[in-house]
Amino acid sequence: MKKVFASVLITNFNKEKFLKKTLNSCKNQSFKDKEVIIFDDCSTDNSLSVIKKFKNFKLIKNKKKKFKSAPLNQIYAISKLVKFSKGEIIFFLDSD
Repeated sequence: MKKVFASVLITNFNKEKFLKKTLNSCKNQSFKDKEVIIFDDCSTDNSLSVIKKFKNFKLIKNKKKKFKSAPLNQIYAISKLVKFSKGEIIFFLDSD
């Protein structure tokens, strides 16, 4: 039976308060054939320092907000994550 590779895609903007618990949950899953990719959309809190503690997770840092609308920025982040992912199955996980 062929092994399936999964991608867990997370968008983040100023969710430092919840990130550690969320990322630990991903790390501690029994399913090991996965990648975790986080898109940080110019957070101004300490989100990046929390994310960087998870060495095996990939980080995409947005340098400048693309839109003035939060929903449009989230859609933009999701599109970037999907393009970067390699999984045959994609899971979306909120950072909070």
